[in-house]
Amino acid sequence: MNNDDKKQFLALIKGEDISEIMSLLAEYSNQYSRKMLRLLRWISKWIPFSIMLMHMYGIFDFSRNPKEMFVAHKANWACYTFIYIMVYVLPIVLILMSRFFWLCWKYRIPFFYYFGVNSIHLVYWSWYTTNEMVMAHFAIMAFTLLLYVYGAIDWFCCKSKLGKRMFS
Repeated sequence: MNNDDKKQFLALIKGEDISEIMSLLAEYSNQYSRKMLRLLRWISKWIPFSIMLMHMYGIFDFSRNPKEMFVAHKANWACYTFIYIMVYVLPIVLILMSRFFWLCWKYRIPFFYYFGVNSIHLVYWSWYTTNEMVMAHFAIMAFTLLLYVYGAIDWFCCKSKLGKRMFS
């Protein structure tokens, strides 16, 4: 692509939202690019949700045990760092990818959960979950559940046939 083609292309997309450009690429590009963009869209939708559910289950299971999760050893800091990045930092990076596909607010609920969990870890100043953090995690889980309940009620009232008849 030469400079004239670049200028012409930039003039065409000037003022367009990145989500619209990504949608056009996903729909009209070559087969390889479409498959890659569909995979990235699937990852940005469902990986944060699955990590959130696994973390919720881990906290629930941890809350039933009276002992601490583990004792911190200096030799295991690389392992702690990997776990922290995969559970807490990776989903925060995925929020940027969800912006490219203009996902609705229901797919962004896990990010509220991650922001809450990361803030709990910052307040308690600990990389790993301690028994003191369990109730704060349960509060974040309840807030997240309320957001999903609100989304279900919103869907029922605005999108379902019965809800439209009842609330129109």
